[in-house]
Amino acid sequence: QSLLRKDCVHLKPGKITLSLSLYGEILHGGIPSLCRQGVASIATAALNLAANPFGDAAIAALSIVSRYMMFIGSAMIGFGQGFQPVCGFNYGARLYHRVKEGFWFCVKVAAVFLLVIGALGFAFAPQLIALFRDDPGVIAIGTVALRFQCVTFFFQAWITMSNMMLQTIGRTVPATFVAMARQGIFFIPLVWLLSLSPLGLLGVQMAQSVSDLLTLAAAVPIQLYVLRQMSQMQPAKV
Repeated sequence: QSLLRKDCVHLKPGKITLSLSLYGEILHGGIPSLCRQGVASIATAALNLAANPFGDAAIAALSIVSRYMMFIGSAMIGFGQGFQPVCGFNYGARLYHRVKEGFWFCVKVAAVFLLVIGALGFAFAPQLIALFRDDPGVIAIGTVALRFQCVTFFFQAWITMSNMMLQTIGRTVPATFVAMARQGIFFIPLVWLLSLSPLGLLGVQMAQSVSDLLTLAAAVPIQLYVLRQMSQMQPAKV
């Protein structure tokens, strides 16, 4: 309604110019975020299906752990999104050394933050699960799953910041791969295979941690390769 007021800017459809190239750029930059959010929903469904044979307590416990870690992970995504404008401005200005300095600073800060959060989560895992469900079976299953994830959660510092940087500088393919890897490319097959393995419920509890390890192993060479390329690019003359 505010757009119809006389003192506001009026929208005139005749003045709108359609530009496929502009839409392509928007899509090019947004695909990693779309895949990240879409895969997270599929991963939740896959986790519930894998936990289903082990009973309601397993489903409840793993759902609690998943939501708790997603809440902490959202802070990391927010931090990474704060890095993106700095990254994009300096990359566009060909100030590549600032892009790299910003990346390493964010990785270090995020790693320290996640190490602290991981240590607290590991130490107080039973109490955290009990906040959501005061059931001995749920607490026992959730404690193991949460502790597994707390051990590898600091890997997210590198994974998230690499993803944000790759997306911002227009490396859509590697950015999309990294965005999908943790909860999609690696996690979905792992949680299914490990649930059917002799590990059973333990396999489901540790699936996310194994996925984190594999995602880090893939993200490190990808990001280092891009950083080396950036070091060879012609910087702006200051």
